[in-house]
Amino acid sequence: MKKIATLLAGVAAVAMTASAASADTVNRGEFRVQLPGLAGVLFNGDYGAPASIGGITLDLGLNRANAQNGAATVSSWHAFGGSQGNNGTAANQDGATFTLKGAVSTDCAYYSGSSTSQTIDFGTIGIYASDNTGPAAAFDMTAPANVTIDSNLAGCNTSNNVTLSKSDIRGLVNNSSAGYDTNVFQANLPFSVTANYTAGAVGVAGAASPTSLVLGAGSNSVTAQHGAWKSAMALNVNIPVPSKSLLAGNYQGDLTVNIAAF
Repeated sequence: MKKIATLLAGVAAVAMTASAASADTVNRGEFRVQLPGLAGVLFNGDYGAPASIGGITLDLGLNRANAQNGAATVSSWHAFGGSQGNNGTAANQDGATFTLKGAVSTDCAYYSGSSTSQTIDFGTIGIYASDNTGPAAAFDMTAPANVTIDSNLAGCNTSNNVTLSKSDIRGLVNNSSAGYDTNVFQANLPFSVTANYTAGAVGVAGAASPTSLVLGAGSNSVTAQHGAWKSAMALNVNIPVPSKSLLAGNYQGDLTVNIAAF
């Protein structure tokens, strides 16, 4: 006769929490024995307590030893063993949350080469210098002066102020000690600046738009606020022909562009 042994085990998902483990014990078998006046009787089941039949007590716990005895007078089989219980608490789900974080430093940039202080020299500012120009034009500036200062890197990675300012609201100033007739000469050259770049408004997430920030000839500074931005920036400086004539000497003034986080 074909014999089939079926092994049955239950599996639980185990959470990784330590706790006391329990054990399941296997102690099962059967044997056939011939009792006086009785037909062959088959005893089987789980062992641990004596069984009784016909007034005769059978110690079923001895079956394991009998199943290992090749010279026994009765046939028997026995399974003895067990499995270790869960170590921890079984659960039908488990998981974890991981918070990923890192800090980015605040940085504002404006590239101006190897130095943050550069000199833009117009050289000779032309005047009508010959003696045949007539008194109305003599010593007057011949044409406007202008320059465009380009930088391909400007911006800030957080909310920021962009400020254009002059060192003197009068513009370029001639500090000549010669003295002059203020009716016909002036010791300053007013100038205006337009900064062109691409930036958006504070608190707005979206595509930025071309922006123009204008520092007028009669203004000392101007500021615009933006959200994070980066783009090229062009500073267009214009010195118009003044209404009065120019003094000999140097006209000089500072233009500052400043990008600062807030």
